[in-house]
Amino acid sequence: MKKITLSILALSLVLTAIQAQEKTNEAGKKEAKEYRHHPGKHRKQHHADFKKLNLSQEQQDKLININKDYRAGVADLKKQEATTTVKDYKAQMQTLNKKRRSEVDNVFTKEQKDQLQQMRTERKRKFDTADKGRTEKMKSALGLSDDQSAKLKALRAGTQEKIKEIRANKALSDTQKKEQVVAAFKKQHEDMKSILTPEQIKKMEHFKSRRINRMSK
Repeated sequence: MKKITLSILALSLVLTAIQAQEKTNEAGKKEAKEYRHHPGKHRKQHHADFKKLNLSQEQQDKLININKDYRAGVADLKKQEATTTVKDYKAQMQTLNKKRRSEVDNVFTKEQKDQLQQMRTERKRKFDTADKGRTEKMKSALGLSDDQSAKLKALRAGTQEKIKEIRANKALSDTQKKEQVVAAFKKQHEDMKSILTPEQIKKMEHFKSRRINRMSK
């Protein structure tokens, strides 16, 4: 499990940063752009982590080719979707993912794998600290009891697990995944009403509205 987690993190770090790393190589730049991940709010952090690994050009090329082959395999599998059972589709997708994880893991040296583990540990620590801070802030702002706070935490954890399952379900189309994720968040919001008082719900909606307004400016 640890090996698989490291491989997934490694691939995420590499594919989000590969374009920036290859700006001096025109051919590499073109290929990296074609296979890069969608940018996100953690992209700068991924770029910094990527640089710390100090990957050789050979390693970068291998990772690009691994992802290229993986995408080609997924594309071929999707062409067979109409004539393949859900069970077989999932099995073949799992085989593709397992193959990619194994190939990615073999690209890195032991030192680089250790670095990735340290990055993962540090990122988890920062996330846990930030999450705890947000929880305490909400508890104070809404005047939550310990019981309410615990129930909300469990509700959020359940929603995140559900969303994780939805995104991992290869039998769903992107549109279906988006619809089910929206539905999961909607259900979480409805379930919160059975935990909070009407006054607390009103406060929460007010804070949410203020946050949206700040983000839109």
